Amino acid sequence: MSPREYTGGFFNHYDDPDEFWDEDPLVVVSPTRPRTLPAPAPAPKNPEQPRSSTPPQPSVRKSSLVEVQCGLDRLPVSITLKAAWKNAFAPQEYGQSIMDAYHFSVQELAVKLVESGTVPPATIPSMRDAAPLLLRTRTLAEYDALYNELFTQPVHEVHGQGRNRYGQPGLAVTAKRSQLISIVVDPDWVSTMDAKYIAQDIVDCCDRIRARKPVLIHDAQLDRESDSELATRVVRHKRTLL
Repeated sequence: MSPREYTGGFFNHYDDPDEFWDEDPLVVVSPTRPRTLPAPAPAPKNPEQPRSSTPPQPSVRKSSLVEVQCGLDRLPVSITLKAAWKNAFAPQEYGQSIMDAYHFSVQELAVKLVESGTVPPATIPSMRDAAPLLLRTRTLAEYDALYNELFTQPVHEVHGQGRNRYGQPGLAVTAKRSQLISIVVDPDWVSTMDAKYIAQDIVDCCDRIRARKPVLIHDAQLDRESDSELATRVVRHKRTLL
């Protein structure tokens, strides 16, 4: 459930979280005709070591020439490209090599959070937290833009500061505020730039996307209202803008 027009009650990110992880889409399996099942595999000879019925999970592979560190929002905060990185990959593989290291970093972060019992910050605020900002909007366009940024996690594409010989951006980063989606680089630009500059240009792009997150504010007067009253106030405010 995503928050829409509320007449009472509140959206709670613990009830329907975008949370920290993007879930894989459900796969619909079509029914198939009955078939003869194969004979069961023989039991292992050593009864104390039963055969596992769960196949090993594939791990994300990355090159030792690329290191990515992610913050709790799952966007990179640091990228290291070793000196041999350019020569180790074909030009069309540059962006994917960094993305592979990014996915590996996200996987490592997930393991650390589980082991430590740490709950990452929610990526979608509750309506109570968002209400003070929404009630300050003065036009419908401003309200809709803020609402979308708060609750729908729109995809943003930003370009790096570096330019190729034609004056075009040397790289483009596509991401949401909690997920890096793609990195596209100009091979000719990469060939002329220092790897440290390339890495920092990508991190700067991620910081610009991170900065799009609205800063929540607190209103002590609204704290006195019930959830139902506050929801009604937000709905009335939007209707007034209409």
